[in-house]
Amino acid sequence: MISIRRAIADDAQQIGVVFDAAVHEGWTYLGDLSRRPMFPPAEWDDLVKEHAPPNELLVAVNDSQQVVGFTAVHPAEGEMYLLFVHPKYAGHGVGRALLDAAHEALRAGGCREVFLYTHEQNERAIRVYEAAGYRRDRTVRESNFRGMHLREPRLVKGL
Repeated sequence: MISIRRAIADDAQQIGVVFDAAVHEGWTYLGDLSRRPMFPPAEWDDLVKEHAPPNELLVAVNDSQQVVGFTAVHPAEGEMYLLFVHPKYAGHGVGRALLDAAHEALRAGGCREVFLYTHEQNERAIRVYEAAGYRRDRTVRESNFRGMHLREPRLVKGL
């Protein structure tokens, strides 16, 4: 059984474990970068602190209260900032539950539309988002991440 709740400080390092596992499995296009932790433990602590209201950091937890996925939303901007699921839980509805919770948090914050960016090479994520009703709006953000050039299409969805 999976439940969704607001993240607390004690979740920070488990969030980092989920991120690292999901990146290792899903971001192979980043080569060696995807095979080692990308962020130090303190940054996961900061992530939880930075998502105090009005922002929200939501975690999916199993019966043992172990974090198996997470998402972050910024209602002031209408952005879903992060969504990651541990590979052991992929395909079990965790991502969909997190999407639903993110959408509800954004609606509660007054949003009528949500947007997100995802790596162009992250085809699985794009398929998941498109199946949930997101559509590309032709905006592309380009950045350099640790020496890698990334293109991130923006996807939008009405709430």
